[in-house]
Amino acid sequence: MSMTDTATRLIKRFGQSAILRQPGAPTGDPWNPTPGTPVDNAVIVAVTEYTIEERNVAAIADSDLRVFMAAGSVAPSTADKLVIGGIEYSISRVGILGPDGVVICFELQVRR
Repeated sequence: MSMTDTATRLIKRFGQSAILRQPGAPTGDPWNPTPGTPVDNAVIVAVTEYTIEERNVAAIADSDLRVFMAAGSVAPSTADKLVIGGIEYSISRVGILGPDGVVICFELQVRR
């Protein structure tokens, strides 16, 4: 079993379903685009809080959450939103956990 399989199994076991909401492609004139319809992707996430030490040394707000997202067919970006339990969060930071360019999972910093 690969490290990606193990990480995904653990996130599924201890995590929950969520929606990664990606902005749709804009339409209309290039100088006056109309936002496209967002695309919702089902993902599995494990939500944790940051420690006091992490909050003291980094730009992490008290309400920020650390989210581990299983690697899958979609990759998150800071332009996306993450919906957990019906609450929409903005994504402040996206980190990739994995050696040698192999994505094991994504680590997100999300904010309400």
